[in-house]
Amino acid sequence: MGDKSRLSPEQPFPVDLAPLEDSQVEILNSKIHRQLDREYTVDHEPDPETEFRHEELKAELDFRAAEDHQPPEDVSEVQPVAPPVVPPEPKASTPAPQAAAPDPKDKAPA
Repeated sequence: MGDKSRLSPEQPFPVDLAPLEDSQVEILNSKIHRQLDREYTVDHEPDPETEFRHEELKAELDFRAAEDHQPPEDVSEVQPVAPPVVPPEPKASTPAPQAAAPDPKDKAPA
């Protein structure tokens, strides 16, 4: 029974990675990395097929990562941002005149 944690150059590899789920691409990437580790350890150099697969996976993962951070294609659906509301500056006002206290001289005789 073969090692399921690696993907050797003899094992099948998808021709097109685009239709695969993210998790499937990540699993393939992990298996290829483990295969590269084995090849460097045992053979002291990677197999060209494994290197090719590694580059394909790297390009696909980079593309998917960049795709997640792009703005929406149809910008007409994006709501415009309203400018901040700035309250008008208060006008300089003179204080309202206050009613004067009644003059005690104005009292009517009792």
